[in-house]
Amino acid sequence: MLKDFNAPLKTAKMPIRKTLRKLGTIDIGVVETTPVVWNGRLLRFEWVRNSGWGTTARPVGCYRFVDMTDESALPEFADDHSFGCCYAENGAMFVHGTRGGGGGTILDTFVSRDLVNWETSVALEFPDDISLFNTSVCKGPDRYIMAIEIGGSNPAVGKPFTCVFAESFDLVNWTLLPMDEYSYSRDYYSACPVIRYYDGYYYMIYLESAPHHRWLPYIVRTRDLREFELGLTNPIMYPSPEDKTILFPEKFTDDQRAFIENAIDCNNSDVDLCDWDGKTVILYSWGNQYGKEFLALAEYDGSEEEFLKSFFE
Repeated sequence: MLKDFNAPLKTAKMPIRKTLRKLGTIDIGVVETTPVVWNGRLLRFEWVRNSGWGTTARPVGCYRFVDMTDESALPEFADDHSFGCCYAENGAMFVHGTRGGGGGTILDTFVSRDLVNWETSVALEFPDDISLFNTSVCKGPDRYIMAIEIGGSNPAVGKPFTCVFAESFDLVNWTLLPMDEYSYSRDYYSACPVIRYYDGYYYMIYLESAPHHRWLPYIVRTRDLREFELGLTNPIMYPSPEDKTILFPEKFTDDQRAFIENAIDCNNSDVDLCDWDGKTVILYSWGNQYGKEFLALAEYDGSEEEFLKSFFE
């Protein structure tokens, strides 16, 4: 449930704050990525889509990590999985994602200490009338929380899409919280969650559909995963010409550069972020929400905690 947001807008004070800076496009046809620091390296977790998305020749999708310092790719894993996320702790990498090409009913967990050899287990199973998409994991004060984007005909979905939540004490064994009580939001499109915890609040960035085929990331926070407070300033970013800046021109052919330059941009979605070298690294997607999608990089000159809190304080 979303708390009343009109009263705070009438009385709150919002000083001038730092701004997010878009750096440019880094890939074509890559979305739903997660930046993560692992053993002192800044990595990007990616879902490598199958050939049906038109960007690879793979018969089924999989996952991989990319070193963001030199854009070198690590070995692929998790064949026939999609819409994943990752979380690193104590030298181990935990990956969670949907079995199948998207819209499945099973979430699997993959665990590795070298990003080559992976142990696999089932994290959660859902009924047939629920479809699974994006996920995100954070560590709270006493447990880990996973935000899960769901669709389908189940009453818990409401108006697709809706975010529900699960808890774990070891990042492997998960329990779904009652979906009729812990969710955001069955009243309107709420997709692509990224969740973090700071000082008593879970902060969640998610995607809203705006009128006339526009898609924008909003931020809310909650203490209990039931009642949510909307950020005083939203959306957190808009489609803009900076999305089309090509960060690594040598990476693309002339045709690819022209494709980027001429693409329709009515969407900033699939935001994810992490702390790195005193700044917040932000990955997001832009494009037309009809299959022409691009991965872009942004940064905030401050910590992840400062960035998330800046929308409320």
